[in-house]
Amino acid sequence: VTMATPVSQRLQACTADKLERYDKFRKGEITLPFWDVIVLTATDEAQAQSYRLQLEQKQAANEIPATKYHVFPDPAGPKIGNGGATLYALQALEQLYGSQLDQDKVLLIHAGGYSKRLPNVSVIGKIFATLPLGEPLYQMLEAKLAMYLDFPSRMSPGVFVTCADDIELFDGAGELTFTKTGFTALGHPSSVEIGTTHGVFVLSETSRAAAAQRLAQDQSATSASPCSLGSCVKFLHKPSVARMHEQAAVIPNTDLVYTDSAYYFDRTTSLKLLDLYRAMQPITCEIDAYGDFLQALGPEATEEYTRNNANVIAVEDTLEQARRQVFEALKGTPLHVVLCDVSQFYHIGTVSEYKHHFCRDEAFRRELQCQRLAAVTTASSLDSGAFCLLQSNVGANVMVGDDTIVEYCGIGEGAKIGSASVVSCAQVPAGLELPDSIFLHITMIDDDAFVAVVVGAKDGFKTAATLDKLDTLTYCDVPLTTAFERLGLVPNQVWKDTSAKASLWGACLFTVHRSMEAAVQGAVAVVQCARGVKGATPPPMQDLVGFADILARKNLTRVLAQRQALR
Repeated sequence: VTMATPVSQRLQACTADKLERYDKFRKGEITLPFWDVIVLTATDEAQAQSYRLQLEQKQAANEIPATKYHVFPDPAGPKIGNGGATLYALQALEQLYGSQLDQDKVLLIHAGGYSKRLPNVSVIGKIFATLPLGEPLYQMLEAKLAMYLDFPSRMSPGVFVTCADDIELFDGAGELTFTKTGFTALGHPSSVEIGTTHGVFVLSETSRAAAAQRLAQDQSATSASPCSLGSCVKFLHKPSVARMHEQAAVIPNTDLVYTDSAYYFDRTTSLKLLDLYRAMQPITCEIDAYGDFLQALGPEATEEYTRNNANVIAVEDTLEQARRQVFEALKGTPLHVVLCDVSQFYHIGTVSEYKHHFCRDEAFRRELQCQRLAAVTTASSLDSGAFCLLQSNVGANVMVGDDTIVEYCGIGEGAKIGSASVVSCAQVPAGLELPDSIFLHITMIDDDAFVAVVVGAKDGFKTAATLDKLDTLTYCDVPLTTAFERLGLVPNQVWKDTSAKASLWGACLFTVHRSMEAAVQGAVAVVQCARGVKGATPPPMQDLVGFADILARKNLTRVLAQRQALR
């Protein structure tokens, strides 16, 4: 076990304090100023309904504090991105509350999207991903609310914007305040390499010189006030290392920059954004609440970024025009940064990040007090190993491989769970051996049926290829064309729309079963056959469904009841 750094030790203490106070607060044992309104965004009405159901259950169980919760789905039509979703949510709030928002403190969590890179939370939503801590186990929502527990008391009326799939840990002593006009963002000291995949703040000369002094002396871990308010002249979106140096984003005498995570804007700015929404609607392209909003801020912002498509997922004709409208609306708005010198940003949005943080990342596990066996009843001695089990019942003589996460499962006596895997919501029959390096998630759909979503742990769900280049994709961690040959599958049986690019997310590949045990056994048969295991026979591959079918046919009430039954 590596020794904890002074910063990590300090984060552990602050985080423990926040988690403890949050738990007392939600149980009604202490009173604290809290958010007046909490908003989750959703991709569509179906996802919004499933979020509302889960919020109701959480409120009824006192897992989240009492306040006003809303879920706003994106309007039907073209994708609008989290920037469009922010504008749409502001408009929805305005219609509900009007001038009451002059006094209200709002938390807005971007929770839309189907979590294609972490598909065990596609059905429930990434804001409801479960963490191996707390009693009952926390999901990302509770972790967010706990980490931001002190924000409402340090904030003027306005909106705080954050994403569903990251956790920011920080020591909030010092100038952690959100009372200035314009935007105030959280900034985290990071290496320039990390800066290339995040947003980076270019600080004013005074703020930069003060930061250089603090960071060069490496006093952050002992400082009495590790948060200080800086002013930012410009925001860079996923810049190259050369650009960070050229724009003076790198703090002198260090190799560090301040990167972004979440931000606040005041009521006046909210009204500016509302006017922008009215001028733009209907929005027909994906606007980024980070890149497109923040690059417009600060005295040195220029509209050059409105023409740069380097980091854009989908380039629409209207994007440049939309960005220009955003720039014109926000130009001249100040950007302040709370420089959180004792902080750490963790992203849990992919299968590999999920396995790494829960199984191997000692700092993450220590700082958040993660457990290897979190809410697990077990008859096996599973006390050592780099795995993580959440909310599961485990029979006798069970073995679990390293780097494996098991969540919401019943595991029969003598079963073996392979290494480097994610096994989710499954009933594993006694004595069954699950292969290494698989992603297995059983989900419940209509007609009391079960779908076995199984792929290789290294397969990319989002990786796409044209039908003539299918050999560039993998399935069950072997070349897809080989796996299909072994399973007796042909591409046009798996991808209905042959004009579109093929990906595992869009593939009808998953078998439907009458029982959960049969689903697990069927999944194992698929993997063994695809990998060419000696003696493996191809399982029947008919009535196959894809993720679109699963999401359309999901039976969320049953899914949640199965999880509840394991408590």
